[in-house]
Amino acid sequence: MTTEADARIVIDQLLKDAGWDIFNKAQVSTEEPSADGRADYLLKNTRTQPLAIIEAKRFSVDPYSAKTQAKDYAQSLRSPFIILSNGKEHYFWDYIDGGDARAILGVPTQADLERRANLKIHRRGSLQESLKSISLPARFRFKGEEIEARPYQLKCIEKADDSLIAGRRRMLFEMATGTGKTLTIAMLMKRWFQAAMISRVLFLADRIELAKQAKETFDDYLRDWPSKLLYGGKKSLEGQIVIGTLDTIASQLGANGFGHGYFDLVITDECHRSIYNIHRATLAHFDAIHIGLTATPNPGELHRISDHERQLVKSTYLFFDCWDSVKKEGKPTFSYTMQEGISNKFIANYKIYLAESRLTFEGAKWDDVELTYYDWGRTAESEDRLKLIIDEYFRIEEERSLQRPRKTIIFAVSEKQAVILERLFNKLLPDDACLRIASQLNRSPNQVRQEFAKKITCYSNNGDPKPIIDQFKYDPLPIIAVSVDMLDTGYDHKEVENLVMLRPTKSAIKYAQMRGRGNRLCPKIGKTEFLIYDFVGNTENFNDPGTEYHRPKEVSSRPNIKQSKTTDIGIEQIPQPYPEPNSHEFFVIAEGSLEDEFRRRETIIIGPEGLAIDCKTYQEKWTDKIIELHKTDPVVQKIFAGKELTEQEWESLARRLNSPEYYFDEKVLRKAFEQPSGSLTDFIRAALGQFKFPTHEERIVNVFNSWVTEHSDSIKPEQAQMLRLLQARVLAGDKIEMRMFSQPPFSLWGGRVRMEQLFGKEKLAKIVEELNMLLAV
Repeated sequence: MTTEADARIVIDQLLKDAGWDIFNKAQVSTEEPSADGRADYLLKNTRTQPLAIIEAKRFSVDPYSAKTQAKDYAQSLRSPFIILSNGKEHYFWDYIDGGDARAILGVPTQADLERRANLKIHRRGSLQESLKSISLPARFRFKGEEIEARPYQLKCIEKADDSLIAGRRRMLFEMATGTGKTLTIAMLMKRWFQAAMISRVLFLADRIELAKQAKETFDDYLRDWPSKLLYGGKKSLEGQIVIGTLDTIASQLGANGFGHGYFDLVITDECHRSIYNIHRATLAHFDAIHIGLTATPNPGELHRISDHERQLVKSTYLFFDCWDSVKKEGKPTFSYTMQEGISNKFIANYKIYLAESRLTFEGAKWDDVELTYYDWGRTAESEDRLKLIIDEYFRIEEERSLQRPRKTIIFAVSEKQAVILERLFNKLLPDDACLRIASQLNRSPNQVRQEFAKKITCYSNNGDPKPIIDQFKYDPLPIIAVSVDMLDTGYDHKEVENLVMLRPTKSAIKYAQMRGRGNRLCPKIGKTEFLIYDFVGNTENFNDPGTEYHRPKEVSSRPNIKQSKTTDIGIEQIPQPYPEPNSHEFFVIAEGSLEDEFRRRETIIIGPEGLAIDCKTYQEKWTDKIIELHKTDPVVQKIFAGKELTEQEWESLARRLNSPEYYFDEKVLRKAFEQPSGSLTDFIRAALGQFKFPTHEERIVNVFNSWVTEHSDSIKPEQAQMLRLLQARVLAGDKIEMRMFSQPPFSLWGGRVRMEQLFGKEKLAKIVEELNMLLAV
């Protein structure tokens, strides 16, 4: 049986690891007498004054249970801090004003504990009093301009203050791209520096380019608090603000590295990408206030989110202690959405131009190689397809205002596709446009023709793309940047007015990040909105609020990795193999060899009155409106009571609900709630808690279950197995078509031939027709 002495052996080693000399009584004394007993350990500062007591417990005892006993010792000895440990689990407790005891991974150094104790001396009273003594920034100079703090930035700071006063040590700020996350956190840091809440800060980025951008902000706004950008090597003792990538900081933990208490505040930028594996361990190493920054932890209005991203979002909320287990949703410390930013005119509104070409969505067969939606740009490319897209881009651009050429980012699939795009954009630039742009930019037509478009990939400029990135940002040319994974996250260029989607993505977060590249306003050029050219269906795939709220129109064999749910047909779930692109070497189909054409083109203005409305916000506004009407409106009260309405009452209610702000009519409600057969009565009763709509997945399962039940007498086990596979693909977003049976995953089970053997050729076609009819209702 283990004893407390066994735990103390481990604690002694932890103290040694943190640099404490356990044999020096001027640093560490044991069995220290107090008014209420003896403290197991007393840790002292360089002047031999009490810093922290350690209350040791045997391995089998939860050290958290010793809080009361330890607090009595600490108060008697005038020790500001408490450490509770059983040798395996450890808690640090700043019991005076640091909230509750919190789990830590190791013991702080003497220097770090002493520095934290000194911070308390420099405060103006309590946490609340000290923060209250520092006024919120109203106006300040930043990057040579006089800046007025935005209301949401001040609200974010106030929320952070309140959370800190309430003892919260982990916070999450969700702010849309273009709303100034880094400047907002700099404003908060300055306030907390001045109030003696913190003295050392670690800012973590997942890419060195983002770390450099953050340093630029801190060097300007926080010039009185020196910052140091780490590239590797030993830890820096030069800066109160240390900036680095997760990998760099992870390599500098442990012996002679950053201790557990070295930083008072750890800020993680794009935190949704930083909570797995070694990166989560890096964050957990530091006993500090943790603040996560992100524009896209939860894609919000975007639908069809994969299970992986759903778990990623949940894990982010869990780490920052803001996951509501009852409502199954995150509750960030502060949130400022893209829709709020557009509504308040702090970020740019946007429109979407959709164009679907037949080759893109229906694929092609070339030299016995079958090319599908995901093959374009990865394993093959058609110059006819790209020429059609580029000509369409120039056609739309020439119809818009010609006051200036618009900086444009093309999101491409691969290096090889990017090379072709750069060449074709320069080649196909209309002569009139070339001459006009040359005049506008005071450049020669020859230079415009040569440099109108440039690719920006990791291979550009012999592996150093930064000069071309800077050229795109600061010089008139190029107008178009063809990017492959270089400009889709963390790139700040206010003058970008066009985004061209040529890269399909299965990631809702990735799509939201790409869309965010156009968010920023630019008074210099009068930019108030941007345009997304979508040639691959990304906006519909995720139900961007710029499109109507409807189920994505699945065309061709667009793979989807979303996993199906367990259902009731009666056979265990079949795994869904993910169809990889063809494995042949990349080839280009020359111009004139494979004709392409558009099968659909349309421009979509974002929501009513040109404003994007988040789907969830729309639903919440509807519920609030109905609850409000239920108190005063006799017609809504009749619906709640289950009474029948007259035709005049229906018409009157419909007019009142169909306000210009939200357009609460039956058609829009069906799209917003994704309930194609819902009636106005259903939506009202659902808002009042009297009715619950089936989810999208439940409707699909119900359709298949009903069809199977109706035909149960004639369905054989092997047919039921294929029906389950079919249901899994529909749950993943596929549309039921005969050609899908020739593609994975069905091709792995014998393909269309096997399906026709099982069901019969004519009966299989009838099943497809019947299920599509049922699913459309």
